Amino acid sequence: MSYVETLKIAKSPEDLDKLLMRIETGKLAKPDWIRLQGTCQLENMKAEERSAFLARLHPSVLRGFRNACKKPTGRRQRLDLWQSIARSGFHDFSELGWTKNFDSPFVENYDYISDYQRGGIDALDPYKVYSSVLGTFDFGVADFINTQLCQNVRTIVEPMAGTAEFCYSGHFRFPDFQYLMIDLDDEARDLVLTQNWLPQASKEYILGDVLLADIWDSVKSKSEGESLAYIGKQSHHYFTAKQLFRLMKIATEHVDYLMLETPQICLVSEMGDTDELTREEQEDAGFKCALVGERDGEPNPLTNQLSFHLEADNGRKQKTMFNYHAWTSWAHSTLIAFADLLDLNSFYYHSEEEEFTSVRDWDEEADCEDNVTFMLFTHRNA
Repeated sequence: MSYVETLKIAKSPEDLDKLLMRIETGKLAKPDWIRLQGTCQLENMKAEERSAFLARLHPSVLRGFRNACKKPTGRRQRLDLWQSIARSGFHDFSELGWTKNFDSPFVENYDYISDYQRGGIDALDPYKVYSSVLGTFDFGVADFINTQLCQNVRTIVEPMAGTAEFCYSGHFRFPDFQYLMIDLDDEARDLVLTQNWLPQASKEYILGDVLLADIWDSVKSKSEGESLAYIGKQSHHYFTAKQLFRLMKIATEHVDYLMLETPQICLVSEMGDTDELTREEQEDAGFKCALVGERDGEPNPLTNQLSFHLEADNGRKQKTMFNYHAWTSWAHSTLIAFADLLDLNSFYYHSEEEEFTSVRDWDEEADCEDNVTFMLFTHRNA
């Protein structure tokens, strides 16, 4: 079921020029990735030459490029290189490489650092900073649609969508799907709808409470084929037990599959204090980012509650990006217990197998104890 990616290699600027020429003239299909190595080093190119190659790279790849060359050692030079690439439609927020949305014709500007350079820490865009340090870019719609369980899904629903990266990035890969986003944040809604969507995209951003039945009635009436609802950013931790139970009940009555992004399996007592998230371009620019525990918000191992906030700090001033008060880190076992009470079947995403696996079949090779994972609930049998 998995998609087999293609990779081409350029070992010199001359190699890259020839490779891009073959793609541009239709003699070679676009690869997913182009790997730059040897003397094909963006950091050694003059600014004009680098910009020209990046402008040609963007329409010539499906996913992006991988740079095997060393980064500049100087902070200023390193940041200049990062910004020049980020302004050319690629980001490195994923471990996969310098990435764009799948075969996107739009050159997005991922340079959020320039805001800081112009106006200091107060000018930082919270949504962009969040995406850079906490966005889930290593997994997308394709990873879950290319499984046996969800292969017939044709409607993607994103409750608590916020900036809706899941739907937005997914629509480039599956432009014929239906995309429905739900949130109470009208500012996030406006931000999402002003992005560059493909003209044929079927999308709607619904302002509403995901705990209300009429919202889900609307979702069901607009769905085509099987439907997958995905709550990312671990946002289900905002809910109380009664709210989360209601959400799981009402969602699975209206969509075929409900999937939650969940943290690695660990004790809540291991989540306290400060979690350093600073990226290299942030440090080069002069600020740091971290999840900072709040006073009197230490993790409670009995209730799994804790309070913290996402903070940027340049040594002179701090700015809170987002607050996470009374956050409950719902254990995987609790989610499964709720599902059992609702007569739902529970699955986890096995990233090595690239399939959903029943929670009754635990595999020690799965990386759920080390990395973010995904839990899926459904009335359907595997």
